[in-house]
Amino acid sequence: MVKLLLYVHDLEIAQIYLKLAAEVNIECEVVHSFEEFYKKHQAQPYSGLLVDIVSSIRASTFDRATLKDLMAVYPSLRLRWDPAGGDMRTLMTGAGAGQKVSLEQFVVTYCRLFTPRALRLHCRKELHCSVLCSVYGDMPEDSIERTVTADVSVGGCFLYSSHCLTKGTTLWLRFIDLVDNTPIQVEVVWCREWGKTTRLPGVGVKFLKIRDEQRQEFGAMVDCDHCES
Repeated sequence: MVKLLLYVHDLEIAQIYLKLAAEVNIECEVVHSFEEFYKKHQAQPYSGLLVDIVSSIRASTFDRATLKDLMAVYPSLRLRWDPAGGDMRTLMTGAGAGQKVSLEQFVVTYCRLFTPRALRLHCRKELHCSVLCSVYGDMPEDSIERTVTADVSVGGCFLYSSHCLTKGTTLWLRFIDLVDNTPIQVEVVWCREWGKTTRLPGVGVKFLKIRDEQRQEFGAMVDCDHCES
């Protein structure tokens, strides 16, 4: 059974969506607030995202930013329940004007081809930090690539790169903006290839070996109450 995240505020409408999803063998984890969700949940893999349109319009600033971030990573389908007609309308970016994508089509065409991925449990902030990157821990000068982050958290970052790096690749990063700029060992967890989308190409990485002082510096940069230490 495919497991998706369902972002919706209204409890009654949530039950309608859950019933429709169950009819096509979809399991959903309901999210009313990502701030609360991050506080209570552990990392679990999901294959896609369902977003109630009305809820997304009324979402908090934090939730809107989170949804934007997640929709750039996960297959995503926007939903709107029409109480007058008693049916659900869908909208998917890139599906074509007027083309209705059913829940079943969404799962078969997109979600089953997507490797399930856990949500980030650290809030992120758009920060452009100058970074020296290398595949070697001692970072010899001839191996270094000069790059920049697009966002940062206490658990990892998104790093601009025009290279396609395989998931699981180990890198070392020196953040020259940190007081302690000792190289940090990271692992590539996903990659957005150059030329494949209109979004910034690069890699999402998680920190593997990082000093407590460096993690505290990132925490101060992000300044989010529920970031984990």
